[in-house]
Amino acid sequence: MYQNHTKDTNNNCNKRLLCDHKNSFDALEREIRAEFQNLHRFLDEEEYKDLERLRRERQKQLKQLKEREKKIAEQGKDLERAIAVLNSKLAEEDSPKLLKVRFVLPAEVDTEVRSGQFVGPIQYRIWKHMKSCLYPNITSVTFDPETAHPNLSVSESCSSLWFEEAKDTKNCQANPRRFHYYYCVLGHQGFTTGRHYWEVEVGNKTAWRLGVAQEDVPRGEMAATGTSCGLWTLALKSGSILACTDPMPTKVKVSVSLVRIGVFVDCEKEEVSFYNAVTMAPIYTFSMETTGVPLFPFYNPCDTDDGKNTAELKIFKPSL
Repeated sequence: MYQNHTKDTNNNCNKRLLCDHKNSFDALEREIRAEFQNLHRFLDEEEYKDLERLRRERQKQLKQLKEREKKIAEQGKDLERAIAVLNSKLAEEDSPKLLKVRFVLPAEVDTEVRSGQFVGPIQYRIWKHMKSCLYPNITSVTFDPETAHPNLSVSESCSSLWFEEAKDTKNCQANPRRFHYYYCVLGHQGFTTGRHYWEVEVGNKTAWRLGVAQEDVPRGEMAATGTSCGLWTLALKSGSILACTDPMPTKVKVSVSLVRIGVFVDCEKEEVSFYNAVTMAPIYTFSMETTGVPLFPFYNPCDTDDGKNTAELKIFKPSL
C-alpha cells in the first residue's frame, strides 16, 4: 500500500514537471513568434512605402508623357489647319503671301528610372530605419564617479574606467554611496521596470567583472560576493569566464575570446543575461527574485595584475 502511494506521488510529480516544462517552452515559442511578427510587420510596412513611392513616380511620369502627347496632338491639328489654309490660298492666288506657322516641340520628359533612387543600398537603409522599432533599444549608460572606489579613475565623458594603484586619493570625498573595499563603480542610471541592454568593451583586459547590482549592495567587505548580496555578474579571472553564483562561482564555457560583453536586464521577467556582443551568442542568464529596489549597472575593472591588466573598461555605444 505504502509503495503504491509513493509510486503514485512520484508519477504525479513527474507529470507536473513535464507539464511545466511544456508550458515554459510553449511560452518561449509564443514570445519568439511575437518578436518576429513585429519585425515582419516593420519590413512589410517599409516594403509598402518603397513600392508606393515607386508607384507614385510611375504615375507622375505617365501623366507627364500623356500631357506631352496631348500637346503634340494639338499642335499637329494646328499644323493640319495651317496646311489646309495654305492649300486654299494656293488655289485662289498665283503668289500667296507666306503663312507663318509656329510649331514648338514640348519639353522632353525624363523617363529614365534610376535604381539608386528606389533601391540602392536598400538593406542598409532599412536596417538604419529599423532602429526606431527596436525594443529594447541600446540603453545609454555611464559610470557614476560618486560611487567609484578611490583608486578608480573615470573619464570626463564617464564612459571609460581604469584602476590606478598610485593615485592620490587624499582629495577623494567619502560618501555612503562610494565603494571603499572592492574596486567597483555603479552606473548613473537605475532600472525598476522595462527591458534594458548595453555593451562593455573588455577585449584588452586580463580580468574584469560586470553586470548589475541592487542599489543597496554593500560598499565595504562582503561575506559573499554573488547573488545572495544583490550582485548578478559575469567575470574573467585567471583566464576563465565565471558566472558569480553562490556559494561558488559557475565556470562558463565560451568558444571564442570575449571582446565585448552585452548585458540585458528584463525587470518584468526578473532575469539578467550576458551575451558575446560581437556574435550575440548567449553566455549566461541569472534568474532574480523580486528585489524591491532599483538595479544599477555594475563594473569592476580589477587591479593592474602587475601591469598585465592596465587596459580601460569602456562602455561601447553601437551606431545604428
